[in-house]
Amino acid sequence: MNLLPKSKFVTHLTRSNKLDACDFNRFIFFQGMLFGSTKKWWGTKGFRGSSHEGLDLCFFVSSRNENYRLDETIAVPMLYDGRVEHVTDDFLGKTVITRHSFPDDNELSLLSLYGHLNPDNNLKIGDEVKAGEIFARISGFENRPKALLPHLHISLAKPHLLPPVNRLEWNFLNKADRSVFIDPLKVIATEYSIVEYDDNLDLSKMFSKCSRINTGA
Repeated sequence: MNLLPKSKFVTHLTRSNKLDACDFNRFIFFQGMLFGSTKKWWGTKGFRGSSHEGLDLCFFVSSRNENYRLDETIAVPMLYDGRVEHVTDDFLGKTVITRHSFPDDNELSLLSLYGHLNPDNNLKIGDEVKAGEIFARISGFENRPKALLPHLHISLAKPHLLPPVNRLEWNFLNKADRSVFIDPLKVIATEYSIVEYDDNLDLSKMFSKCSRINTGA
């Protein structure tokens, strides 16, 4: 696949959610949050059943080295102009699958998969969504705050190597050949740091909700 254009996703995410109130500087990733990792970043240390087919966005740090995290109030913007092609359940919410075409680049086509969401009530298959347009919020599932926190999963995939989009359920995608996926870090153009995961940490206490700053709560 040809080189994908850079997305302004992080700029849209920051502006739409007023993350500048928390002085957003860069994302923080545990190894298990990264594309291709076989590790978990929740609960006790362990390994995934298959390597990670995407990127998990949750934690970030301010320029003053204060730790924050995304939560269920976070509005999710679209990476590129695209068309909603499928919405399916995942184990933490809904996944929205969108097709993007880049006609100026030999008709390049791409699928973006956004996992663990609460899609907007009026979102439906066939909708055209512009880059930066809000179409969902992160799903809340904080009944297990130490085990797993609300976060956004993003996968990018090559549609010509996959079945029709309406067949793309996670029981298939989790087992699909990893050559069909692309590392989202290559296109979202963000600063980040990678830190070592410690299963003794309570991440819900280590990282504060930025929404508390925005609302004054």
